[in-house]
Amino acid sequence: MEQGTGKYITGGVYVITTSSGGIINGQAASWVTRISQEPFWVAVALYERNYTHDLLLESDIFAINVLKEGQQEIARHFGKQSGRKVDKFAGIKFHKAKTGAPILDDCLAYLDCEVIFSRKFGDHTLFIGEIVDEGVLNEGKPLVYRHEDYF
Repeated sequence: MEQGTGKYITGGVYVITTSSGGIINGQAASWVTRISQEPFWVAVALYERNYTHDLLLESDIFAINVLKEGQQEIARHFGKQSGRKVDKFAGIKFHKAKTGAPILDDCLAYLDCEVIFSRKFGDHTLFIGEIVDEGVLNEGKPLVYRHEDYF
């Protein structure tokens, strides 16, 4: 397969957040999918070297914050720097979900999840979460991932 062709796979843009031991963090992600309707389960794939990945392994909770059109800068903010070095939530309005994971006040919608299964595949871990709470926070259309907007 030609290198770089994966950039043509489309999907939404999300910020995956978690909390562990009083520490909160989040990262941009586009590898998110629903895997079951009954029960309502979703899957996210996180790079094994990301700080959010480590915190999620400890806490077994995460929230999927669905970004809306025009929020590319929020995606870059959560995707282009490490939470090990900066507080990604400085200046960001958020509240805690039922599980304790941060929810971005300005996102389109959110899914609050508890991990029911995780497994490493290559350089990513697939986390499957059961949705324990959800909500629509703002009006708009979901942000669609376009490789050119970030690279």
